[in-house]
Amino acid sequence: MDFDTKPASDYPLPDLVQYLNRGFENYFIPIQFNVQQFLTMLRKDGIDLTVSRILLADGVPSGIALIARRGWTSRLAAMGISTDMRGKGAGSRFMASLIQEARARSEHEMVLEVIEQNLAAVALYKRSGFDTIRRLVGFTRRDAQEVGTGSLEEIDLREAAGLIARFGLPDLPWQLSAETIAQMNPPARAYKSGRAYAVISNPEAENVVIWSILVEPGARGYGLSTSLLGDVMAAHAGRNWHVPAIFPEELGKCFERAGFEREELSQWQMRLALSPGQRDQ
Repeated sequence: MDFDTKPASDYPLPDLVQYLNRGFENYFIPIQFNVQQFLTMLRKDGIDLTVSRILLADGVPSGIALIARRGWTSRLAAMGISTDMRGKGAGSRFMASLIQEARARSEHEMVLEVIEQNLAAVALYKRSGFDTIRRLVGFTRRDAQEVGTGSLEEIDLREAAGLIARFGLPDLPWQLSAETIAQMNPPARAYKSGRAYAVISNPEAENVVIWSILVEPGARGYGLSTSLLGDVMAAHAGRNWHVPAIFPEELGKCFERAGFEREELSQWQMRLALSPGQRDQ
């Protein structure tokens, strides 16, 4: 079988959405995009369609890889192979081609997140040279009814992004980074309570995603993150709350203290050094 790749930018958006959905058929979690959701992901995550690729098997589109770029770092934001091509070496060839192209762009590193329980994908990335940084976990809480302290204040999403850049972990997963948060727009919301900060998705929706919880370094260890979560849930009572499985495991205690339940699926945050000077950093 002859494998080749073409830039994703050569294809109409509806076709790309179709290839993405096809590549994630029978996945661990249901994934179905429409064009609007796809465009939002492109903008928020910094995905570059000119370096993203469509995998061709004997000329037929059989896979997709979405590549996001910031500076000298690229992220494999999504890679899916159609069901009829799985187990035939397509993933390994595709990954090797993506890494070779990243090196040709003189990038320093490539990062990704992969579901820990997806053993085949984890094995593929390890064979490709990726190292594990940390485990990423998620949480849920349903129909939360909290009593707040009344100290919650809404702030600009860009201000929240600046605080994450200043006080957050330097190697946060891509989707939690300051750059990603800065690309969010209302109806997403950012809040502060004292020296603690939170970013959430549209609070008017039935299901709300928590995208960031941050406490300034000098104020940590006093339960401020748990208190802030209570204030946010009290301000939007009756919602179902979801923490996606992209939060570093070491940050999960505050959600457990706030009554959240840990989800079964977790992810690995992984990194591949692309240049010799980056391998030990």
